[in-house]
Amino acid sequence: MLMKNIPIRASIEGQTSMVDTDWLAIMATLKKRGIEQEELQLIYSQLMAYLRITTRGLTLSKIPQSTSIAGITREPKVSSRDYIGMVGA
Repeated sequence: MLMKNIPIRASIEGQTSMVDTDWLAIMATLKKRGIEQEELQLIYSQLMAYLRITTRGLTLSKIPQSTSIAGITREPKVSSRDYIGMVGA
């Protein structure tokens, strides 16, 4: 399964404050905490199903697409005109 960057809400287990981040940042943190690729795939799948996940001291949930958050990476939108310009260059 291809894992796309998605907006994530994260908190440290046991704390009430939350931070908005993205999957790429969380994935890097989880790798540093010893999570293998298969486990990352499972966590990603659960997040895509809008489940709340608690692992390695973090509580994670996917932020719905309809929520606008400044500074969080979204999938880029490329028009066919932009694509033709890239190919022709």
